[in-house]
Amino acid sequence: MNLQSIWWTAALTTGLVGSLHCVGMCGPLAMALPVGRLPRSQRGLAMGLYHAGRVTAYASLGLLMGSIGQGILLIGLQRPVSIAAGLFLLLWTLVNRGKLPGLPMTRTTGWIVQPLTRFLQRPTLTAFGGLGFLNGLLPCGFVYVALAGAITTSNALTGTLYMGLFGLGTIPALLTVRVVPNFFPPTLRRRFTLLMPVATIVLALLLLVRGLYSPVSSGKSQHEIPLCHGSQISLTRVDY
Repeated sequence: MNLQSIWWTAALTTGLVGSLHCVGMCGPLAMALPVGRLPRSQRGLAMGLYHAGRVTAYASLGLLMGSIGQGILLIGLQRPVSIAAGLFLLLWTLVNRGKLPGLPMTRTTGWIVQPLTRFLQRPTLTAFGGLGFLNGLLPCGFVYVALAGAITTSNALTGTLYMGLFGLGTIPALLTVRVVPNFFPPTLRRRFTLLMPVATIVLALLLLVRGLYSPVSSGKSQHEIPLCHGSQISLTRVDY
């Protein structure tokens, strides 16, 4: 498995492990969704739109972070940023003793909470899509972890795909807690919480490896350039 495949696997795994964190943070919101006020024929579509909205929000954040990373690459700081992101995640995990806190719901998130409240009061298909998108923008520790990986992709499209995979990884647990509320009792969630700092440390180590690893290509190719008088010059191109 090459480094790129490992990177995609890390994105999906971060989402899967982070979904257990989401059950505690976003689970109450998922349970509060007014699905029961919709006709039965629309309920499945409404939940699909809700999760599609969340994944779209994550992918949009990935597009932003990937674009920033692309700019960082252009000025030659990709490797230092990757190393810094890895060290940040390691220190953050140690300082918070494995906990991944979000930001408190203050005025900085009021612009998200107020529309959320309005959407909850108007159970339409459009509202469910909006609820999902705004939910994806809520402060969340594991989203920060994923964004640290997305910025080091150094490409807008790759960053979008990275965060999209992260979002897809969060869906199973949130669907399960909605359909079978007792599937994730508090005691089970506390046990799975132990996996969260482990996943964060693994991603941090991958970021460090990505920053320290410097692929060197030794491939050389020769091209002959014809001149106006029929002579040819042989040039050697070295790919870095």
